Amino acid sequence: MALCVEICLHRKNASVQQREGVNLKINIRELLAGEKSQKEFEYSIPAEYNEGGNEAIGDILISGKVTDMGGYIELNASAELKYRTQCARCLTELEKNCKIDICRPVTVSLQNGNEEDEYILVGENSEIDIDNLITEELLLSLPLRSLCSEDCKGLCPKCGCNRNEVKCDCTDKEPDPRWAALRNLKFGE
Repeated sequence: MALCVEICLHRKNASVQQREGVNLKINIRELLAGEKSQKEFEYSIPAEYNEGGNEAIGDILISGKVTDMGGYIELNASAELKYRTQCARCLTELEKNCKIDICRPVTVSLQNGNEEDEYILVGENSEIDIDNLITEELLLSLPLRSLCSEDCKGLCPKCGCNRNEVKCDCTDKEPDPRWAALRNLKFGE
């Protein structure tokens, strides 16, 4: 089921913009009434994201199920986002995947001081809204920096060549200029 929903992911103001009334709400009326024990869902959503050196490529793929286990209702979902970024050391362009798994209990109302962040509340018309949940979890899962490999040598600070591809003749260690006067001292003559 392809939906025409554009997710704008911004670290400061994460929001979901909906077009023509399409949304990421899952109707669980049949689960609440005991008519079904499970409801599966799958969405493919175009993503617009370009911040912090990460740029979304293609769609966000969301799939999962809502399960009623004898009065205890649980949401299990996964979301995957392909994004383009750069290696923090050598600036090589990379394509990476960000995949998240979500497991949250669903409740009609909060009781005994339960944290709202731990539960998904059932809203109007027996629907649960996963827009903000998916957006927040994806934002929190994106790395602040990426590496092409753990042993990336990075760029040469002098000539700027990629040390993974070329061996430059620049010296790594330059003497501290504050000690330059000591090089001219002559001992024992």
